[in-house]
Amino acid sequence: MKTTRVLVSILLAGTIFTACQENAKKKDDSAMNNEVEETTTFSNAENEDITKVKTREYAMKDGTEISYDYSEDGVTSLSDWLDYNTLSYELAEIESMDFKTNNVRVANLDGIISNLGNTIPDWLKTEEVMEDVSDIQKEYKEYLEEKDASEKERMENLEELNEKFADLREELNETINEYMEINKEAIEEYNEEIKKGKYEAAREEYNEEIKKKKKIADYEEKQ
Repeated sequence: MKTTRVLVSILLAGTIFTACQENAKKKDDSAMNNEVEETTTFSNAENEDITKVKTREYAMKDGTEISYDYSEDGVTSLSDWLDYNTLSYELAEIESMDFKTNNVRVANLDGIISNLGNTIPDWLKTEEVMEDVSDIQKEYKEYLEEKDASEKERMENLEELNEKFADLREELNETINEYMEINKEAIEEYNEEIKKGKYEAAREEYNEEIKKKKKIADYEEKQ
């Protein structure tokens, strides 16, 4: 607050100070709130059943931002993992193609699948997620190595690859939900203290809960 040259009474000064303090508390309270926006779109590929896809954008006071699309099958795309998005799209397209075409299409995924573990955002690096990524790479390698196998065997290998990717989708969904849950609990703890008028305790409770996020991405790089 700017100082004035006019000497005001102690009572007036106290009133102004209290008003400023309340405004600061309101701003702080607002800053703690989690902003989650969700929209729903629909996709329909060539007479297939309509698939509901939701987009969720999520931001926290500490600067964490998550934006992703998901359906009943799990996470379909993430704003900060391009290779995953491309693989998700390609595998969905390949399912509707004839055998000869999908062989070529799958073979072209080599660079994307090989690079999955290198491009994944740090906040998603859990032991389970990285294990699923590894499983996809192993299954893909087997698919390429058996290029002279029968059409039936190749299709079975492709189904296995799709199943591994489905596992990854599901695990990503669970991981993101962990972040969401921690943020939800942090805000609940914060609001409980706010109701008691304990603003400093509210901030401390919030920050303590948010620290739990650091324990989610527990993957350790192999030396």
